[in-house]
This record gives sequence, C-alpha cells and structure tokens, in this order.
Amino acid sequence: MSIDIPQRPTSSAYWSPPAVPPVLAAMTDSRQPPQSAGRGFRVLRALLRLGVDQEHQLADIARAAGLQPSHASKLLKAAALEHLVESGTRRGTYRLARDAAPLTPGPTVTAATTEPVRRIVEDLQHETGLATAWHEPRFRLGLGLHLILIDLACPLPGLRTAAAQQHDDLRATAAGRAALAYVPAELAVSADGRPLGLPAATGDTIRSTRIALRRCPGLCTLATPVLCGPHLVAVLSLTGADPLFHEPLRAQEYAVLLRRAAGRAVGARRDTAPAPTRRIA
Repeated sequence: MSIDIPQRPTSSAYWSPPAVPPVLAAMTDSRQPPQSAGRGFRVLRALLRLGVDQEHQLADIARAAGLQPSHASKLLKAAALEHLVESGTRRGTYRLARDAAPLTPGPTVTAATTEPVRRIVEDLQHETGLATAWHEPRFRLGLGLHLILIDLACPLPGLRTAAAQQHDDLRATAAGRAALAYVPAELAVSADGRPLGLPAATGDTIRSTRIALRRCPGLCTLATPVLCGPHLVAVLSLTGADPLFHEPLRAQEYAVLLRRAAGRAVGARRDTAPAPTRRIA
C-alpha cells in the first residue's frame, strides 16, 4: 500500500523540499526520541552560528538554541559521544569537533568582514556607545533563510550574545524582522520549509520607517536594512540597555544614526563590490 504525501504548494518553479541535513541524520538514533533529535540539531546549529572555529559557553549555546542550559548540556554530551562536539579548553565550554568539520556549510556559515564594513560598524559604535552588528542574509535548502554575523563591535562583553542576533526564528530578533520585511516571500522560510512571514502591519511599519525593533528583558535592539535599490544586501543593528531607548528623542537619534550608517554602507559597497543580483546565495 502506498501513501501519497502532498507537496508544499509554491509559486516558484525552482522550489524543492529541503533535504535532511547530515547533522540531523547523525543525531537521529534509536536511543533518542524524535523531539530530542530535533533539539540536538538546534544545539549543533547554534554552535555553527556562534562560530565554527571557537569554543563557546554553555549558557551562550543554550540561549542561541532556545533551550534551557540543563537540556543543552545533555544534548551536547550526547553529541560528544558521536564525536560531533568536544569540550573546550575552559570549563563549561564546547566547540565543534574536528570530525564534524565536513558537516559545516563553509562560507555560508561564517564570512570574513571587509575594511568598509569594519569601518561602518566601528564608527556607528563610537557614535552611539551601543553594540553594533552587521549581518548578511543567506538562503540554502535545509537551512532556510538565515543571517550570518559578519562583524560586531561591542563595548560590553555581556552584550555580545544579544547583539549577535542569532535565533532559529528570524521573527524573534530585530535583525531578522528587518530582513523578513524585504526578502522575497519564497525565500522567507525556515529550515523545515515553514513560512516566516511577518504580520502585514509589522512589515509595513518596518518598510515605512526602515527600522525594526525588538525588546527582551533589560535589552533593546534596533535594526535597519542595507539596501541596494530594492534589494536587501545586509542588516545593521544597535543593541543596548532598554532604559536607553525609553526617551523618545534619544531613541529617534539612534534610529537616525542607524539609517545614516546604512546609507554610507551602500556607497562603500558600490565602491568595493560588484553589482548585486536578486538571488540570496
């Protein structure tokens, strides 16, 4: 007896269902329930996004994966048994194992900054005193739409994780919302192919103001798109203590400086890079 599984409808002739990433296949084991395997994938993807060649604190990995530290610890230990993860040189830290290197998607996970981007990020950080980050959008089947952290200038170490804006759901971060307001709908999907569209009112507000905002306990982030014509090439963001944004004039000043920096970045990009295409690679 055969069962026909309906395919996801799409307006794009080039869409195909995302493949199962090798990491998820490695985590799927008869000893683990499917839910645990899925969470294990989130932990490994968090390590990929935080930095392939670096070790990371358990708390940072758990936060990036959207899990409790105790759950993340168990999953990291399970991944270590499969030689995908290993303990770092400092207590309570982990990093991807060398055996897991073939699982990393190479330049789509990390990318080197350029001098113009570094200058934009550092100048904006000096102007505002806030953590400043530059992200670029990527799309790949099996990963969906995601943001790569290209550069970060952070005056306080405690702000680094929040400023990095790494989350599985782009709708949960200001940088992600800024990206979703501008990318084509057919690319705004998660790793498992689910749509990541914003509410219409939210998208309209971001496009009219060129500012996306996200508050979490004690912190606030503003993000703006870096556009070349109608095309999104990057997202620039500011993160700081939430009380700094409570005064309307100060919040407006941050928004103005953020948009100006994005405008300067477009000019710098034209001087140093070839003309962009519509495709997000």
